Amino acid sequence: MSERLRELTVDYYRMLYSGRCEAAMAAHLRPDYIEHQYTADFSRAGLCRYIAARRRENPQHDVVIHQVLSDGDFVFLFVEEKLSAAVDYARAELFRLSGEKIVEHWGSAVLDDKNRKNPNGTFDGSRVDRSRDYARRFAESFEALDRRGFDGQEIDTFETSRTPDYRQHSPKGGDGRQGLVDILSRAKAAGIRTMMTRFRTLCDGDFIVSHRLYETRPTHPLMNRIYTFDVFRVDAQGRAVEHWDVMDPVPTEALLERMR
Repeated sequence: MSERLRELTVDYYRMLYSGRCEAAMAAHLRPDYIEHQYTADFSRAGLCRYIAARRRENPQHDVVIHQVLSDGDFVFLFVEEKLSAAVDYARAELFRLSGEKIVEHWGSAVLDDKNRKNPNGTFDGSRVDRSRDYARRFAESFEALDRRGFDGQEIDTFETSRTPDYRQHSPKGGDGRQGLVDILSRAKAAGIRTMMTRFRTLCDGDFIVSHRLYETRPTHPLMNRIYTFDVFRVDAQGRAVEHWDVMDPVPTEALLERMR
């Protein structure tokens, strides 16, 4: 069934961004569909307007799906949205399906920063290995360690949850485990408290998708009210060896309530 849901979701997404928005929605969305993307005005019509504007304003517009992950009724897509030869966005798209129809969608997008702090590409790296069950075995312990690391500022937990050569695909972070440790250590030393709220977690093979909110008090420029999809590849010990993310600042608290 998971393979069928992945296929349906990919079909819908490709049709949606090909200019056949209304047809895609008629074929794939249930009447009680809920839209959580604030840039789509939390509505089907708003999503069509959003996509039409991006296609209209960017004649070279294209989407490339790099990861298709699923867990139960949920399907997650990690997408490269190309606006031009020099400008692209990373997109995280999460769908909940029921009866082979899409009933709910959460989405986030961020400009792919070319001024990277690591040598890796935003969209390269490993693909899911469904012969492994590492994600399901270790997701809860991994999430617990991250709660301690972010909320409790127990920086040493990242030595347990990440390998030393942890590969960072987010353009904003340094490579290796030390890149993450350095950011959080500096925040802690400056008296900045970090807070992580987990909305939901998906497990597929050796990949964990964690849908989160990061907040800081006082404000940290990289982590204040950031609506995030973190994607981790984990090893046989449950340690993250690779990471991708899409981090989208939330404009207001009122919007956040509808984005959860």
